[in-house]
Amino acid sequence: MSSGDLLGISTSGVQAAQRGLSTVGHNIANSSTPGYSRQRIDLDTRSPQLAGNGAIGTGVVVNSVDRYYDEFLTSEVRHTNSLSQFLNKSYQFTTQVDNLLADPEAGLAPALSEFFDSVNGLANDPTSNASRQVLLSTSRNLSDRFAFLNDRFESFRKGVNQDMEGIVGQVNQLAKGVAQLNNTIVRAREVTDKPPNDLLDQRDRLVQELSGLINVRTTIQDDGRLNVFVGNGQTLVIADVYEELGTTLNEYDPTQIDVTFKGSGQEIVINQFLSGGELGGLIKFRKEILDPAQNELGRIAIGITQSFNNQHRLGMTMNNELGGNYFRPIDLNAALVLPSNQNQGDLKINSEVTDTNKLTTSNYQLLYRNGQYELLRLDDAKVVAEFSSLPHEIEADGFKLTIGGEGSISDGDRYIIQPTRRSADIFAVAINTVDEIAASTPIRVEADINNLGDAGIEITQITDVDIAIFTGEPGKLSPPYVIRFVDENNFEILDNSGKAISIKQAATADDPAIDLHHSRSTGEEGSTGELEGMARHDRDDKHHTAGGLSNVGATIAYDSNTGATVFPTPGGVDRGMHIRIDGKPKTGDMFRIEFNKDGTSDNKNALALAALQTKPTLLNGTSDYAQTYGQLVSRVGSRTHELDINRQAQKLLLDQAIESREEISGVNLDEEAAEMIRYQNMYQANAQVIAAANQTFQVLMDAFR
Repeated sequence: MSSGDLLGISTSGVQAAQRGLSTVGHNIANSSTPGYSRQRIDLDTRSPQLAGNGAIGTGVVVNSVDRYYDEFLTSEVRHTNSLSQFLNKSYQFTTQVDNLLADPEAGLAPALSEFFDSVNGLANDPTSNASRQVLLSTSRNLSDRFAFLNDRFESFRKGVNQDMEGIVGQVNQLAKGVAQLNNTIVRAREVTDKPPNDLLDQRDRLVQELSGLINVRTTIQDDGRLNVFVGNGQTLVIADVYEELGTTLNEYDPTQIDVTFKGSGQEIVINQFLSGGELGGLIKFRKEILDPAQNELGRIAIGITQSFNNQHRLGMTMNNELGGNYFRPIDLNAALVLPSNQNQGDLKINSEVTDTNKLTTSNYQLLYRNGQYELLRLDDAKVVAEFSSLPHEIEADGFKLTIGGEGSISDGDRYIIQPTRRSADIFAVAINTVDEIAASTPIRVEADINNLGDAGIEITQITDVDIAIFTGEPGKLSPPYVIRFVDENNFEILDNSGKAISIKQAATADDPAIDLHHSRSTGEEGSTGELEGMARHDRDDKHHTAGGLSNVGATIAYDSNTGATVFPTPGGVDRGMHIRIDGKPKTGDMFRIEFNKDGTSDNKNALALAALQTKPTLLNGTSDYAQTYGQLVSRVGSRTHELDINRQAQKLLLDQAIESREEISGVNLDEEAAEMIRYQNMYQANAQVIAAANQTFQVLMDAFR
């Protein structure tokens, strides 16, 4: 039968209609399949049959089955999907931190407020054991709250690690799938010489899933294979070969993991190059939210410890003893020095926190290269110290590193310093009983009952109990002092022998005001000769305190309009206490400065402790504890809000990109129904032609019977 005859032509039409119906049915069946691209048959006329009376048509042929696909729109969907998943993952973890810190019950703010409420309660009633017990209880609650928050931060860190490991495993499986499909697609094209549409859709879908996990870039080879790149150009898939990502413990901190690329026989960390997908979102959360928040919590913990202890040591307990550390001192063991696991040397580096007011929330890197040491602040990549020889001390940003000659160092060795990271974890109460709380001041002042004037005396501040306040014998001031007005405009300071203290020359061993903290620190009372020997030693060590004074006489001028400071004297003699006299005295009026023995009703040190609640002791003297924590909550809250807005906006962009792609590639059921009717009609019409051809053929056959 000639291809140009009626039966051949109608048969080709039936076959084309059947292929069209099959394609429409395939589209309808996959109308809900993610990533599916609708297909259409490409019809073309058969080559005509050349005859003497012209070219006679021979019917229709299905040239190909094409998918509706736009590479630009598909790439746009991948890009917006990567950013969307990046923001979603960051938001998922950041909002947990935000909820934790801002929680009115679980956050630090309520525990901090309760703690200082109890300090104020003690100041209101310093003799009450109940008030002291409440303070001790809230102090332990504060310690527990720091520990709880730090534990939660560590849980977040573990959660990040687990998610990263899971995502890396998914990336490797998807990369393997893309490589296998590359091979299958090439083989299919070799057989049909046409693109295998469904396989191409499957590969695009895998790459789409991959983009949600990690930022990717793709290129198409001439043979149709798809190459996939991650990071800053690492080849994840090339042709039908794929490389794997991996995870490894951080070279400094074994509590967190890094993402590695296992290509060319090497394993390199690529964290810094991952800026999209869920994996990038986790890395960004850890770097920009989790680490700074945990460091900030530690800074607040060490700030409370240092400032509260400093003030508590200036007070006196119910047992007439100087106050000790209220919280466990963490200055010397808070700052962590973490050597790289790739270091060749074993140099010993000691660290301590020296000034909480100057502490930042940054981590630091100490690098030794080409004979030079460099201390780099990682938050802003600023070099804060450089030196070239050992031993050496570095003091910067509120902490000190002491690098001695012990151990060795090799070129390229490096260390990470975390000044505040673990402070919240080791924050703890040091005292055990209510008697150890130093609510009162160790000295008291009073006016003589025989005074005729109306002048008054007050202690404005205790600055240092180790500067000539106490002798080696507990409970005694060294010496008790008397301030006597020789007239209404001049006064002198007398010791316990009635001798006026000279304030224009260095103190001598006869001045027991110098014997100080040696015996206090050892707990020994010692003999008079021992005390005098220590006084001479202190006089030499502390010449700046009592010696080298300006030429001021034994009397101090007094103006009743402005008052006067007794200590420190106008000549600079400092006894670790600030005392003032104000008002109008009379000649002969006297005031005493003495040890505050059994002064349990005194609340001056409790008031000073309570004042720390609003004293700006952090952030270079600009913020108190609650404000610093409030700023942390505000920063995390702002970041959470920002991420929420950005992720919603990115979701709209993703939806728009998907919609744009669907307009080209998506299946429209109404359109498919119309196509189905069209091909049904085409099929039926061609079938009628076949019937007519068959009837004509039968008439012809009957004529020859």
